[in-house]
Amino acid sequence: MPTQDTPPEGYLPKSAYATGRVAADKKTAGLEAPLLVVHGDLKTALRERDDLEEERQRKSAILDARDGDCDADVEGFELQLLGAVRKNREHPKYRRYFKTGLRDVTTAEPRKEEPEQVAQMLDAMAEDKDDPEIGEIVTSWEPKLTASRANVVAADADLSETEKALAFLNEKRIPALMAAWREAYKKLEGVLTTVYASTPKMVDRFFKPFRKRRKDTKQNETP
Repeated sequence: MPTQDTPPEGYLPKSAYATGRVAADKKTAGLEAPLLVVHGDLKTALRERDDLEEERQRKSAILDARDGDCDADVEGFELQLLGAVRKNREHPKYRRYFKTGLRDVTTAEPRKEEPEQVAQMLDAMAEDKDDPEIGEIVTSWEPKLTASRANVVAADADLSETEKALAFLNEKRIPALMAAWREAYKKLEGVLTTVYASTPKMVDRFFKPFRKRRKDTKQNETP
């Protein structure tokens, strides 16, 4: 039987061998069917997990790209805003948007923190459209920032769906299939023991051990 730390990938070679060996024996052919079903289910789940992991990586790359686009828009807005206040970063109208500086926005955590900060900027822009000093600037940048932030939020939501599916597979479905596999594997051993009741050692030939058997140590040799 597999050890507690045997990964699910380690199950499949053993059940592939066992089901093949059982099917090849005239006395036992057909008894492999229940384990073969579970083997197939686990194999399908592991392939789905690999596909989801690849999908997660692709969607993570898309999120990083959309975050980069949003950073570029924030930087563009900051540059024009800084010009409007004559490069005075202590100016109240500059600090209204960048209280602790540009980098605290563009280097913020991209999935929650930065979208929240940009959302606050957009709220401030809605109030500053008629401002004589910065009204024209915020009016031109509001739609750009709205769009780039929306793209980040959409990419994050898309990635989250894949992450949820992957988590369910890893935490619920695959462990359940591993348990079903162990049960079917043990039952197959029991059935084979019945078939070869007079020669129980024959049963071992149908299975490959999960751990290599230790060789007997020589007398007076430290194991």
